[in-house]
Amino acid sequence: MKLKTIINSNRQFLLTAVFGVAVFCFWLFWLPHLMVAREGMQLFLWNTDYLMERLTMPGGLAQYLGEFIVQFFLNPVYGALWYAVLLVAAQLLMWRLFSNKRSLLSNNLPLLSNNLPLLRNKAWLLSYIVPFVLWALACTPNIPMTPIVAVVLTLALMNLLPKARKARFVTACVMVPVGYWLLGPAIVLMVIAPITSIVYHISLFVLLVFCIVGSAWLTPYPLRQVARGIDYYWEGDKVGTYEEMEYDMEMRRQRWEVMATKVEQPPTLKSVSSAFLMSEISLSMGMVNLSQRSAFEAMEAIPNYNKSARALRRLVETNIITGQYDVARKYIAILEETTFYRGWARKMTALMDHPEQIKDYPLYDRLKEIYDNGKDQFFY
Repeated sequence: MKLKTIINSNRQFLLTAVFGVAVFCFWLFWLPHLMVAREGMQLFLWNTDYLMERLTMPGGLAQYLGEFIVQFFLNPVYGALWYAVLLVAAQLLMWRLFSNKRSLLSNNLPLLSNNLPLLRNKAWLLSYIVPFVLWALACTPNIPMTPIVAVVLTLALMNLLPKARKARFVTACVMVPVGYWLLGPAIVLMVIAPITSIVYHISLFVLLVFCIVGSAWLTPYPLRQVARGIDYYWEGDKVGTYEEMEYDMEMRRQRWEVMATKVEQPPTLKSVSSAFLMSEISLSMGMVNLSQRSAFEAMEAIPNYNKSARALRRLVETNIITGQYDVARKYIAILEETTFYRGWARKMTALMDHPEQIKDYPLYDRLKEIYDNGKDQFFY
């Protein structure tokens, strides 16, 4: 009886916990290849220039934070945990907007607060709408992490709006332009949410439109892309299919027995994921130059023109094998400013300082032997 009382009194938090676990398991066991593919299509650097480059365009802070999160996708466990944290945060923020007596929505939705008291008491069910929408968006390969982060941060800003009507409008007039520049078009949620009167809503909408049009003049992006969100959506099919991403992940992990059962026919090499797959296959077959070209082409095909830490790592490997140490050092200098590739990059620096130690790396030693004694170095 006591257990039942505890469950009834904490059912909302228990449902939130179940939701978080479901999100974690979904990404870890169902779509880990999508997380691995996303990590391979970006290069997050710990330096001021990288941060300032993001902040000089609308939505730059959301993109910067999104890329910070995606770097953890190198390990699918960390990636699944980040997705669970973001979606649970979105649910809790929406819950506060709906349920708190002093919150924005509960004081400005007559239908919710007066006509349907039962719905208001069960408002926590409505709080899952936005998280499920974000979950669906995250499963779309062409949608990066930027809009997910932007929506969560916009919900956080909405929770900071004061209760008083005039103060709320004045605060929103400040938050909309600042929030737009930092988070992008997701700030429209603050414009359409019940804030004050219809006149104030129209004023905020006009202000947002002015910000979008003005930023199109300030940035080298067309108005259509600025209005949609500069890094909210990647056009084209260069990202790759789920099947290509899964093949690439299994090949990257060198799980040959899994590949043998899954690959019925070679995938068409027309995307970033398939180019990375070709790089992995070529290196395992001793075709060092072909592996290098495939990794470089994969990086250049990234839809938002990002660089790739994964591709740079492969370029370091191939240039060490072919003896192009100066080129390898250039890429290593970049990887040393990352989180998860820094330690490996320093090991490669030590290897180039003492080339005789390449025998301690069986793969590199074998490939160097093939390269140095091959008949067709241009291809292999």
